[in-house]
Amino acid sequence: MAPGLHLDFHYDISCPYAYIASTLLPGLQRRHPTLTINYRPVLLGAIYRATSAPQGAGGSASDVFNPTKREVSGVGFGRTIRRLGVDYQSNPKHPIKTTKALRLLYCVEGQERVTLTGKLYQAYWVEQKDVSDTAELNGLVKDCKKLARGTKEKLLDLLGNGGFEGEKQRKQLEESTDLALQRGAFGVPGFWIQEEGRLYWGQDRLHFVEKALFAMEGAGQEQALEALVPRYVPHYQREIPQGEEVKLQFWYDFSSPWAFLGWTQLARLQRIFGSRLEIEMKPFLLGILFREIGAPNLPMGAISEFKRKYVGLDQGDWVKWWNDINRQNGRPDKNIDFKWADVFPIRTPTVLRAVLVEPRLVDILFRACWEQNKDVASEQVLHSVISEAGYDATKIISEANKPAIKEQLRALTKEAKDTGLCGVPSYRIFRRKIGQGDQAWSLSSEIIWGQDELAVVEDLISGWDGQSSIKDARKFAQSQRSSAKL
Repeated sequence: MAPGLHLDFHYDISCPYAYIASTLLPGLQRRHPTLTINYRPVLLGAIYRATSAPQGAGGSASDVFNPTKREVSGVGFGRTIRRLGVDYQSNPKHPIKTTKALRLLYCVEGQERVTLTGKLYQAYWVEQKDVSDTAELNGLVKDCKKLARGTKEKLLDLLGNGGFEGEKQRKQLEESTDLALQRGAFGVPGFWIQEEGRLYWGQDRLHFVEKALFAMEGAGQEQALEALVPRYVPHYQREIPQGEEVKLQFWYDFSSPWAFLGWTQLARLQRIFGSRLEIEMKPFLLGILFREIGAPNLPMGAISEFKRKYVGLDQGDWVKWWNDINRQNGRPDKNIDFKWADVFPIRTPTVLRAVLVEPRLVDILFRACWEQNKDVASEQVLHSVISEAGYDATKIISEANKPAIKEQLRALTKEAKDTGLCGVPSYRIFRRKIGQGDQAWSLSSEIIWGQDELAVVEDLISGWDGQSSIKDARKFAQSQRSSAKL
């Protein structure tokens, strides 16, 4: 085993996602006992300013979301909080200036910084306190039972005389912020693996971090990747509850690389859950939806250059992730050979209408867009792709251009807007008892947006109620095991 791996955690107390990440790091540390985790607070506002973030230095990322995206994202955040069992109360004063709190953190090191970080997160995101107030910080330090007495006295003295905002603390905070920027940060939380020389962004990318750590530790037997993602239902117990059937709606447009990645996993879901899972394909015009809800037609053009560069890395991480899971499962699916389209954005009205005429074209057309770099917006190219797959391209395209099919696509796009979708891929889960008719389908989930939420989709298909936490699931499983021994 390679000793001495190092992980830097870049965070600001003002970010709720960094708060979530801080609750997950103790588990990561337990699973990797030789790992050194360095807590490096940074000024999130300074990072926003340096990267020309659209929300500005003093804003939150959600400030620039359109109302629909803000709603879907807010629901998703609440689901994450519940699922992970994280204590949380939205702070009505958010965003609060955290400069003083961050400088205070640089008055301590090691485990004491970890302890004080937890106290500050608790104050901001559970107790709704104003951590910009020196008197409030003084009370928090007094109340922090896990700090050593000597450390507590030192911090109270520094808070009393203003020394906690000395030149040393200012410099360390600025240097850590600059370091995060040099590493490619555009927000928090960020995780820098020193030995890999790579930054990962987001609490929902910790499975990528852990995958890299296991690989570098060289423990011998490869870890089951599906076990690295937080789940209510363990990956080896996924199944539809007895007596039930599930319908999964998959909303997509061929123009999205993320929808392509989500689509590549549908066959895996079908294998896991079997014949009692019905997957309903829901194609629609994403560009029209964006126009209707006030989103930019090209979302990648509305983010900072720093974030745009990271998104490219993130797409590569996901391609490798799904390919590695496919390999671990015995390669039942084709490898994902992702290639960015030379002509982007891809115009897809005729492509979507073609798949309404012949649903079996989904596989062919997704791969033409995102593996074969085919300009399917060209009717000539589209004709060639369909024809080479063995279908009557002339007939399909002719049918696709008829008013009835055009109206069907318009209706699906309107349904996407009326349903509350903000992007693709999006998922919705319905349930019914075995043997009931189509009228019995009952919606049992919120909108799940993003292929990176597939573990949530799998939990919901497996019967998760959308409210209980993973911690509750573990307690229940332990009680079941204990009962079995009696």
